Amino acid sequence: MNLICPVCSGMLTAEEKRYVCPGGHSFDRAKSGYVNLLQRQKHRQRGDDAEMGKARREFLNAGYYQPLLDHLAELATENHLECIADIGCGEGWYACRLLELLRQRGIHAALTGIDISPEILRYAAARANQQNLRADTHWAVASVNHIPLADASCDGIVNLFAPCEPAEFRRILKPGGTLLRAIPLERHLWEMKELIYDEPYENRPVRSAPEGFELTQLRTIEYRMTVPAEHLQALFAMTPYAHKTAPENAARLVQIQSLTTTVSFGLLLCTVQK
Repeated sequence: MNLICPVCSGMLTAEEKRYVCPGGHSFDRAKSGYVNLLQRQKHRQRGDDAEMGKARREFLNAGYYQPLLDHLAELATENHLECIADIGCGEGWYACRLLELLRQRGIHAALTGIDISPEILRYAAARANQQNLRADTHWAVASVNHIPLADASCDGIVNLFAPCEPAEFRRILKPGGTLLRAIPLERHLWEMKELIYDEPYENRPVRSAPEGFELTQLRTIEYRMTVPAEHLQALFAMTPYAHKTAPENAARLVQIQSLTTTVSFGLLLCTVQK
């Protein structure tokens, strides 16, 4: 499953320091391994910054969301996903751990991680190198609206708490391909919301399949976790609330030693409609 050139759609070949297509278009490969394929004239670059990437690494590495990963690996195994695209892959914890779990189950999968943030992908590519996954992974800065993968090139898409573009997803999936999409349910992190907001509100999740897909299975993953102060700030920083909470409200998290809160995810298994 090769990346394609954002200029001419030719297949890109990965070399040590660059990706190059038959048309001669060349894209530098960062020292960590990712490549920037975002056409800036078509899309204004944005996305998570280095601080959010650091927060995600700190929190996810501690294993708080391991149950979600376990369910993800189970469904990927059941559907024998070998060519996977992780759209909105972030700093790569789910992607790299998923590949390792699939290997343990006899599936040698390859994965391409797409994210719009170069700072975040630097972490993802470095993680893949550390876990000896460089040969089985590609990491590209790109938009969900213009995914640099060929038509019908992957049999599975992982889309965790990230923007969804159904038309692009259908384009890159093989016939009958699988979409695994995770969403926060109504009371995800409810106790944290109760602490920082005077009037907390429930999420409004969409439990239906995206356009052009059929919902085959919906799993609810719910449990309670206790987060000590050392990881509480990282949890808050990796949520959307960090950008829209008044400083005086956010400061309430600093005043406590730990917080026990609800984790509530929906994991949607969808297939391309025939």
